[in-house]
Amino acid sequence: MPKQSGNKSNGARHSAASWLQQGPPARSKRAYNRSLVCAALFHEGPRSRIDLQHATGLPLSRLSDICGGLLDEGVIRESMVTPAIGGGRGRPRSLLELDLRHLGVACVRYDQDQVTTALVDLAGAVHWKRRWNAAEAEDAATRLRSITRSLQQTIAVAPEVGLSLVGVGAADPGTVDVATGRSIRAVNVPGWSDMPVVEALNEATGLAAVIERGDGWQALGEVAYGAGRGAQHVLFVTLLEGIGGGIVEGGRLLSGRDGSAGEIGHTRVSVDGPRCGCGGRGCLEAHLAPSRLAALWRGASSSELDSIAPRGETAGDDFAQMLAAAHQGESRARDVLSQAARALAIALGNAISLLNPERVILGGRFVEAGDSLVAMLREALPQCALPELASNVVVRLAELGEDSAFLGIAARVRSRLFAYPSMGGTVVNPPRMKRKSG
Repeated sequence: MPKQSGNKSNGARHSAASWLQQGPPARSKRAYNRSLVCAALFHEGPRSRIDLQHATGLPLSRLSDICGGLLDEGVIRESMVTPAIGGGRGRPRSLLELDLRHLGVACVRYDQDQVTTALVDLAGAVHWKRRWNAAEAEDAATRLRSITRSLQQTIAVAPEVGLSLVGVGAADPGTVDVATGRSIRAVNVPGWSDMPVVEALNEATGLAAVIERGDGWQALGEVAYGAGRGAQHVLFVTLLEGIGGGIVEGGRLLSGRDGSAGEIGHTRVSVDGPRCGCGGRGCLEAHLAPSRLAALWRGASSSELDSIAPRGETAGDDFAQMLAAAHQGESRARDVLSQAARALAIALGNAISLLNPERVILGGRFVEAGDSLVAMLREALPQCALPELASNVVVRLAELGEDSAFLGIAARVRSRLFAYPSMGGTVVNPPRMKRKSG
């Protein structure tokens, strides 16, 4: 269990509150210039002081003073490279770059059964993680207090792992209103409706908080640090008990009117197909429910199949056994996987025609299906979308696993913190922090 250290907790709170603010802050000229330098390094990569002068328009004397402060605080670091001109005979020049390894976020993900917290740096490494079991028969208000307590204990660990925190984030299991910071509804968490999550996290931690659907955070995490690196237009689809998704355009997660953009699981792939947990028929989520696919493999009757709505797996996990059989070439398992791939191809084909992504990333249990599923999709997609659109789409398996949501939070906080000051980026003076040796 994390140590309950009041001094460490207060220090982490002060650090974060100094860094990332909500809304357009009132700032000094020096704070504006600090943000400008950091934004230039974030968006343009390592630069010499001369290059930074050209990028920011700041005089070298002022730029040297600002860079000196940022170096002293550990926000940026120096690296030495040999000039391209001169065949290596000239003096090495010093490049400046952001040091994202010591700046971090505290993250929380919750559902009906568990709360998971983590500390993640802005370079994309998870430093610490813990699962907490949720109390049974806990009402929503009590659940929210439990979530904030877990996050407070996590924040207390930050100095021990060498992180100066710059924000917190929540991965919600339902739909959210990003603008107000409220969780609208989570069907699998009893009573969880219109919950003021961001307000509660801000008050409990002293950190500026962000919230998003868990699926959306996963999409953003994969684009920033995983299988979507380098892509600008990405569709992310994940299979767990149900199917979720997220859409990333130019590094930004699309939320839609009320935070629900990306619900590809409830797009219809058949007119009178299997019954879905949402009450409809023919949803992709109903066709690909792991319990249904496993039942198909076991030879369940039509009436039995129709009674199966998406739900969690049994302890034996027949779905994993079905995938193992498919990987070993067992014909019935391969047929079931092929049917699933066809239904998925129809949904993805519609999304590709509508969104024109350059990359599709498959997460969750799709990763267990592996390259055989990807191969089936590549064959089927040109029949389900405009061929010229589908043929250029790269389909990849997710790389980050369950950490993708936490890394998505880090990506959002990083992009907000190091935005150009005209777009709200705020890098002001944080307290100096003693780092771990090594």
